[in-house]
Amino acid sequence: MNIRMFIAVLALITSSAFAQTKSDVFIKDVPVAWLGLDFTSTKLIGDRERFGSESDVRHLMEAWNDLILKEPDKYDVAHMISRPKLEDAIQVTKEHNMDVDVMSMFSNDVKDYIHIKPSTVDEIVAGYDFGGLSGIGMMFVVESLNKLNEEGSVWVTFVNMGTREVIFTEHVVAEPAGMGMRNYWGGCLVDIINKVRKKEFEMWRKKHYRP
Repeated sequence: MNIRMFIAVLALITSSAFAQTKSDVFIKDVPVAWLGLDFTSTKLIGDRERFGSESDVRHLMEAWNDLILKEPDKYDVAHMISRPKLEDAIQVTKEHNMDVDVMSMFSNDVKDYIHIKPSTVDEIVAGYDFGGLSGIGMMFVVESLNKLNEEGSVWVTFVNMGTREVIFTEHVVAEPAGMGMRNYWGGCLVDIINKVRKKEFEMWRKKHYRP
C-alpha cells in the first residue's frame, strides 16, 4: 500500500470512529439511546441512616433508573433533548452499577458535593461495556445526592458508544422533592430534566452546535 492510499484509509477509519459529533446531539433526526443513571463516582452526603444498608442502596439505584422508564410522562428525557423518543439501552448502566463499591459512596463532608471533573466523566465512560452498541447515547453521571445542602449534582453526558468516548458533558444541579428516599431524589431528577428542557439544552446548542 503506497503512502497516499494509507493516508486515505487512515482518514476514513478516523472519520468513522468519530462520526458522532457535538452537533449531532442537536439534530432531531439523529437517534439517541437512553443509557440511564451512572453511580460510579456518586457520593451520598448526609442521611446515612435513611439510606440504609448496602442492599438498600443497590435497590434505590435500581429504583431511580426504573422511575424514568416507568413514568415517562414525568421523567421525559426524550422531550428534554427535543426527541420524540429515545431508544432504551438502560441495561448498560444497570450492569455497570453492579460493580459500584456502595460503602465508599457515603460521606458527611459537604466538600464531596462537587468532586467530578469532565476528565472524570471521560474515565467513567471509557470503562463501560456498551455491548456492541454504536451511535449516540445519553446518561446522567450522578455526582452527588447532598442532603446537607438539599441539592443533587449530575453530569448530563452524551457519548459515542462505538468508541466509548464522551461527545460532551454538562453539569446540572437541582433540588429534590417528594416523600421517601426514592421519590425525594427522584424529584431531583425531575428538576434536572425540566431545567435542561426549558433552558440548558438551548444554551448547549449555542455552545456546541456547528452547522
